[in-house]
Amino acid sequence: MAAPASPALPSGPGLPSQILACYFTAWDTSYPITDVPLDFNVIYLFHARPQGPLLTDPVGGFETYNNTGDGTFYMPNMGESQISADKIQQVRARGQKVLLTVGGSSAGFNFDTRSKSENFVKSFMSIYAALGGVDGIDFNNFEGGIGSTPSEMIWICQQLIAQYGSNFAVTCPPNPDAQHAPGDRTLTAAMSEAGVLTYAAPQYYDYSGFKPANTLKNYTDQWVAHLGDASKVAVGFSANYDYTNALTLDECLREWNAIKAAHPTIRGMFCWNAQTNISGGNQWGSTMKPLVLG
Repeated sequence: MAAPASPALPSGPGLPSQILACYFTAWDTSYPITDVPLDFNVIYLFHARPQGPLLTDPVGGFETYNNTGDGTFYMPNMGESQISADKIQQVRARGQKVLLTVGGSSAGFNFDTRSKSENFVKSFMSIYAALGGVDGIDFNNFEGGIGSTPSEMIWICQQLIAQYGSNFAVTCPPNPDAQHAPGDRTLTAAMSEAGVLTYAAPQYYDYSGFKPANTLKNYTDQWVAHLGDASKVAVGFSANYDYTNALTLDECLREWNAIKAAHPTIRGMFCWNAQTNISGGNQWGSTMKPLVLG
């Protein structure tokens, strides 16, 4: 496939061996991305979504972009000041890595043909250039049982790594539960075996079953065994998140301490999300930083 007209911009050095990350929701204008505290060394820019018609889900009745269009993705908030290219490059220049998340709730996509995969790569390169460059991609297109074809996901990653260099990061926040989302395990294993997955970071919020003690630690045991390397696994928490089932800061600390004791080389953690953490005075971030990054 032909390279985009605009030149590729370097992704810079690879991700650090220990990461403290947060999701920055691009539609929230409360804060610019430059307000993300320096306690965080990775920022997921959330999100790009399929460029297709808005549909109504026939089962749930909710509006969705899932599997709409031809594989082309776009960023609906691209031109807004809180995520302007100059601000993204400012946080990169001060040492924070920025990964562009593709997909998410009601924005999933199954890359099941080469044509769709090619369209995605072309559109990602266009977004990359418009943002001035990012340090990697965070795949969130396969959640909610949508899945994605492993061979196509691997091909996509290979094209992006070839374009932007071996330090270009590839991450994803899969469902932690193999019983309810077996495809997430199949996909991440295939990507890891192909050498294109930097780490997987299962997400633990929006569900009441994550709150009992040692639940996250037990899931993490499974994921470390699944990927065969604790450095390929991170843990997704919530930070000052106003949701009934979100873990409190104390519960996050309890689970992290158990996980770290069992897996000293665990890659790190992320929080949902940057804005709720900032609105809480960065209590979550400032508490976690010395535990994760020293």
